[in-house]
Amino acid sequence: MNYISFRIIFICIFLPPILYIFSVQILEGYLQNSRERDVKNIIIQDYEALYDGRYSIKEEINNNIDRFLENDTLRSLGVITKIVVTTKKGELLYSFFWEEGGIYFNKQRGFDSDSSESFNYIKIAERNFQILNDGLTLSVDVKVKHNSWLTNSILILYLFSSILLLYWHYKKRVREWVATRENEKIRIDLLSKRLDESEKIMEGLSVKEKEYISKVEKLKHDKDDLESDVVQLMDEVEIQKKKSLEIDEILDEMEKLEEHASKNMALKEEKEREITQLREEINQLRMIEERGAKKRKKDIDSVEKRFNVIYKNLIFHKKALEGYIHLTQDFQLKAEEIIHRLNQDDSLVNIKRKFFSKKGKLNIFEVIFSYSGRIYFKKR
Repeated sequence: MNYISFRIIFICIFLPPILYIFSVQILEGYLQNSRERDVKNIIIQDYEALYDGRYSIKEEINNNIDRFLENDTLRSLGVITKIVVTTKKGELLYSFFWEEGGIYFNKQRGFDSDSSESFNYIKIAERNFQILNDGLTLSVDVKVKHNSWLTNSILILYLFSSILLLYWHYKKRVREWVATRENEKIRIDLLSKRLDESEKIMEGLSVKEKEYISKVEKLKHDKDDLESDVVQLMDEVEIQKKKSLEIDEILDEMEKLEEHASKNMALKEEKEREITQLREEINQLRMIEERGAKKRKKDIDSVEKRFNVIYKNLIFHKKALEGYIHLTQDFQLKAEEIIHRLNQDDSLVNIKRKFFSKKGKLNIFEVIFSYSGRIYFKKR
């Protein structure tokens, strides 16, 4: 069944993983830019405390970023954020990163040098001011874990979209196939009506042809009779010439005979014209009959092509196709129903009789449709 094209199947199979890969990459880029802006906004919040030397800038950065990560709802969905903060001189102030199989934090909350100077507020304030004055270097890298809630949701979305596309395409092709079948059925009905009309016309033409042929034969017979009458009249004229002694009587008789002969000749010419006209009409009828034969052949070829496309498991004989097109519309529908069953499975039809060859090698089966219809088939 060719309802679904290979191209649609190919797209529905390979497009979801491709879209999934690109979507994850785009999402990582978007989240990286967004996270970088958010971290820049929260990395330093209490400048006054830093300038007063109440705690070091490293503690400020660690507390603010840890608080930001603790409130991060996307981490449970599989979004991992790598954050590294250093001074312009390369001193590490904060690091949060992951490796394959685990996540690591830099949890050192104080400088080694600051531990001995924790109560020296002036030095802490000077150091904080120097670091802030030099500037900080922030590096944010976002990765989305595979097989997480977020990535699985994206993949499932694309898979469902692919399935919906495949289903929509399937329904569309089914509707097209049903419409094609309906159009074929309408076309079959029109051809059946035209065939019935053509058969009626051919029957009428055959009757007229027989009538014209009988008229031609009758006219030929009349022509022969007229010719014999003319000969007889001429003989009588000769006899009258010999027997008549009076010139006036002979002349009058000759005039009468000539007048009668002229009438007979005119009648003969008229009959010949009728014969010629009838011959022309017969030729026209024969041409019409030849055109009807060509039309029947064209209809047979059309039915054969349609059957070969629809019923691929069957081979039709020319005589079977000729018999099919001479059936009425109701008989054709019944016959095509039996043919459809034979194409699917010959066990679906009821076998009326079986015929065997002399050697028993060839079996021919008979199936009845519409009481008086017969279909004969054989198996290979």
